[in-house]
Amino acid sequence: MINWNDIKTGSGKIEHVSEPGAKKISENEVQINYWCPKAVSCELCLYENGKKKRIPMYAAYKEGIPDVFSLRMQGKGISSLLQGVEYEFIVDGRVITDFYAREITGRSRFGKKQGKIRAVFDFAEFDWQGENWRKLPTDEIVLYQCHVRGFTKHSSSGVRYPGTFAGLVEKIPYLKELGVNTLLCLPVYDFDEQMRDENGVRQVRINYWGYSKDAYYFAPKQGYTSGKQGVTEEFQQMVKALHQHGMNIYLDMHFAGKSPIFILQCLRYYVLRFHIDGFQINQDCMDMSILLEDPVLSHVRLLGHEWKEQEAARGEERLMEMNDRFLVDARRFLKSDEGQAENFYYRFREQLNGVAMVHYITQHNGFTLRDLISYDVKHNEANGEKNLDGTEYNYSWNCGFEGPSRRKEVLRRRSRQEKNAFVMLLLGMATPMILAGDEFGNSQKGNNNAYCQDNITTWLDWRLLEKNEETFQFVRQMLAFRREHALYHRNQSLTGLDGKGLGAPDVSCHGQEPWNARFSYYSREVGILYYGGYYNGRSLYFAFNFHWDAHEFFLPNVEIGETWKVLIDTAGQQEGVKIQKKYEMQPRSIVIFESVRKPRKRKRDARKQHPAND
Repeated sequence: MINWNDIKTGSGKIEHVSEPGAKKISENEVQINYWCPKAVSCELCLYENGKKKRIPMYAAYKEGIPDVFSLRMQGKGISSLLQGVEYEFIVDGRVITDFYAREITGRSRFGKKQGKIRAVFDFAEFDWQGENWRKLPTDEIVLYQCHVRGFTKHSSSGVRYPGTFAGLVEKIPYLKELGVNTLLCLPVYDFDEQMRDENGVRQVRINYWGYSKDAYYFAPKQGYTSGKQGVTEEFQQMVKALHQHGMNIYLDMHFAGKSPIFILQCLRYYVLRFHIDGFQINQDCMDMSILLEDPVLSHVRLLGHEWKEQEAARGEERLMEMNDRFLVDARRFLKSDEGQAENFYYRFREQLNGVAMVHYITQHNGFTLRDLISYDVKHNEANGEKNLDGTEYNYSWNCGFEGPSRRKEVLRRRSRQEKNAFVMLLLGMATPMILAGDEFGNSQKGNNNAYCQDNITTWLDWRLLEKNEETFQFVRQMLAFRREHALYHRNQSLTGLDGKGLGAPDVSCHGQEPWNARFSYYSREVGILYYGGYYNGRSLYFAFNFHWDAHEFFLPNVEIGETWKVLIDTAGQQEGVKIQKKYEMQPRSIVIFESVRKPRKRKRDARKQHPAND
């Protein structure tokens, strides 16, 4: 209990009054501020052990700051005494929850309101010792988009605290084994997951993803905590654990109706208090140049859908562009649409100066990869919108049967298409992003807009990991190859020219015959050569045949004394075999060749060449 006779109150110093929210000045002093234009009066209302206490706040205009009310509280151990105490503001008779609250109560069970939503004081300090915080360079990043709740909520996840920050920590060894190193989490701030009718009364759906106007952006989501500790501490423990394992974490922050100042303050808070490495931001919310010029955000990654030329010029690889161009072109080429060969060639080698490109074939909004090769059309009936929601443009192919199938030919096609998709995604020049669960065949049963599905539709079924072990190992193999090959760690961008006069361009396009790319409307064959002389490594040749017939590819000569070795063939033939001139590619398959030195012919002993010497 707080002995209020020992507590002194005042307006606070001007440097403290200007900062919003509740802040710990020292163990014995805290400052609480609230901004409310044109308000006449404001009180702080505290709830302690079932009792309510109202304390008048001071109008900060006396300190030269209009529209701000402040309260300084001084007393022995006041910051510890207030820790965990619920509070709210009463402004001109209206009860208002602090939008700068660091914790929120009333949403501890996801999708179910348990009590009145109030702010909670949080002045606790966290021990970051041993964190080993390191920002990964662009050439190392492999993104993994996941939903904190859905990642481990399914009973098959095997974690102690499913659907929580703590549950995600238990899966870090799995992520390390797979080969991803950067999480992109859907909203983890405290959003309202209860979607109501037009009158705002009856709950009609669950907001599973977290894009909501009713959100407390400074507070980690209470519904994602295990309850074994405070939500803020559990979130910090998750970030610390990721950093200790050499991983980074980015947050999807979707700001709706917030001022640029609020957004800037929020992102700063997540960097300073939670050590977040990057943010995906809806760029319509503010002028991005404000973030680029901020010193606190100067070292974090900013993910957007398209950056202006002047922004890219100042990006210095801090900026990352997530654009659906690759998604569309890769999907259409994968399903053998006409006129896609040229587009895919440029997407596969795509780079931008000052901006790190992020490529993905699937993301949370749309089909999973398994559904992309299993469904021709969306199946969103469970959303309750008569299948009218979600995009009609999936660019998918069900491989001959709609939905789950046991037909051997259908399964064979799907297996090959799945591997094709992962090669296209993981071995291009851009930073790849995997949708959580794609690596072991996760399905949403054809739902391409599962925004309201908080159930087994969106929870990852970890039993599929054993069932689709081959897919998991293939993804792991591709990521290991990307991590180890010199092509993906070069110092300069590829130009398509032989700028150093080494005898071949750094990257070049071919067809079924070398140096003869054919980009006709009906072409479905592409060869891409990365010349090793430009990155001090072995040359790589990617051959794509997305025609439904087999085709013979003739391989380019790279250097005298070198030939080609088959590294990967998604059709499963002749891997490890050395090929010198030509290779017959199976329908809808990709083959990766690596240049190797030809074995030297052994000279016969001269004495054994003549019988007289015997």
